[in-house]
Amino acid sequence: MKNKSAKRLPSLNPLSRDHGIVLVCAQHGRKAVRASNENRLKLAEQMRSFCRGEIIPNLEDEQWILSPVIGDAHLREEFHQRHRNIRELTEQLYDVGMSEDPGVGLLSRLANALDDYVRWEENILYPRIGESIFENKDGSRELSRLTSSMEAGRSRTTQKLHKSVTLQQPARRRSHALEYKFLEWSR
Repeated sequence: MKNKSAKRLPSLNPLSRDHGIVLVCAQHGRKAVRASNENRLKLAEQMRSFCRGEIIPNLEDEQWILSPVIGDAHLREEFHQRHRNIRELTEQLYDVGMSEDPGVGLLSRLANALDDYVRWEENILYPRIGESIFENKDGSRELSRLTSSMEAGRSRTTQKLHKSVTLQQPARRRSHALEYKFLEWSR
């Protein structure tokens, strides 16, 4: 018999899609640790941009969407602590002047925090949310409504990265099946 909790709730997919940019930012941090001073400054600026434009807004979305559905108090506290840690590290990065070297320590800690957070969320948090909400149809519907609302109002960086895919709708209406395939491909 297949474990029901092993299957991801589809309503978590919009939040999970943002993990790609978080991992790209973490990768920039790792590259910056090994880079020359000049390249480290460039990579640090790209990390600032990712954090301001994508990561911090994603954390805010997660706060209001996921906090109410995390039933376990210890898990919820860990969720909030991880968010605080990422915010504190990004604030430290913002506080460093753009022409100043933020240092390998800060960039390394931020890269590790981002990478660790994505892995924790995918492997621990999402399955636990799935376990607690799988049988609760009202909770599942509410989570789906909230993530759908969030998704409808966003323009994802990942969509901009795939230049080979036209983002403009053709003159006639696309079918929902095609839209679904595009969303699946862009994850």
